[in-house]
Amino acid sequence: MKRKSKSVPVKTKQREADFLPQEPVNYPIAETSVTALQIFHNPERKPTEDGPWSNEADKIAWVDEETGLGCIILRQKNGTLSGYVGVGTDNPLFGFESDAVPVDISTTVHGSITYGKECEVNRFAQEEHGEPRTERYTVCHIRLTRVVRNYRTVQTTKDEFEHEDLWWLGFDTDHLGDLVPKPGWKNKTKKSDVYRDQAYVYAQCIALARRLKGLVAEPYDENHSSSQLLLPQGEVKNGNR
Repeated sequence: MKRKSKSVPVKTKQREADFLPQEPVNYPIAETSVTALQIFHNPERKPTEDGPWSNEADKIAWVDEETGLGCIILRQKNGTLSGYVGVGTDNPLFGFESDAVPVDISTTVHGSITYGKECEVNRFAQEEHGEPRTERYTVCHIRLTRVVRNYRTVQTTKDEFEHEDLWWLGFDTDHLGDLVPKPGWKNKTKKSDVYRDQAYVYAQCIALARRLKGLVAEPYDENHSSSQLLLPQGEVKNGNR
């Protein structure tokens, strides 16, 4: 049974300087580039020492051009990156939890699919304290352009966005043989462990998007539907068109 979200007070105004630039950004990744609709930097999730993660963003959201499906790369608390692809109600895997996804589809990605949840809008990180999820951590919202410079003043998802009827399937990169950058987590680092960087996670996201799109009978066209997202047109300021 799903819990109802509590109402909490939020700031009514947002400094325009916190959202720059206001248009999609060409973000280089994996010897190519994506039109990033969101780029967030969450320095508290990065290791203090230099590494391949130093110049990476901590949340990137974009729409895969070939499938029209939304994709997200998000850094976790242990410093690793996870990848997600959102599907609409017309996809046969809409509503499937991670352990219910067929094995042949789940194994498309690194370590198999470990995440299957609805859009995180209005979800609360700690319901007992009434603390809503902030946009820089959520798996949702890729229709509005958000490149956040000052993440500490970002409003909550509840105030900024309407609900998106998407179901997100995703994977982690903290399995055996993966390098977990931040110390103190369950995985003990070995010299042979490999850090799964943005280029790697991007490739996995694209592979998953292609696989999920193949489950839908209708060919992709440029008409907006529940599972096909279009890039925003024009300027977006403070979450409003």
